[in-house]
Amino acid sequence: MITVSLVVGAIALAAMIAIAAYGWVTLPPDARVPVHHGIRSYNNFLSKTAGLIIWPALGVLIYAVLAVASAGLFRPDHPARATAPVFVLPVVLVLAVAFEWGAIGAARRNSAGPPG
Repeated sequence: MITVSLVVGAIALAAMIAIAAYGWVTLPPDARVPVHHGIRSYNNFLSKTAGLIIWPALGVLIYAVLAVASAGLFRPDHPARATAPVFVLPVVLVLAVAFEWGAIGAARRNSAGPPG
């Protein structure tokens, strides 16, 4: 079960990297990419480069922390083995993918010049 969780998490992480690459190609050079610093809204806009690097970097950090924690919980002799939440890693990373996609959309809307 831990293997499935790690594989789905790795796929989500690859999606984060792909979304950042898509943003790099499609956003204008002066775009400002929003980053979450809380749960209510995007509240910090970074340069295109920093914003597109921080999202996948956050994904790598989340993946590493949760993978290490999961590996410790899934040792055969660990007392919490029966109750360990194996779905946490992919769920957190899929949410991060959704937030990153929203950030790219917000950056696109905020950098759009006047029509015509």
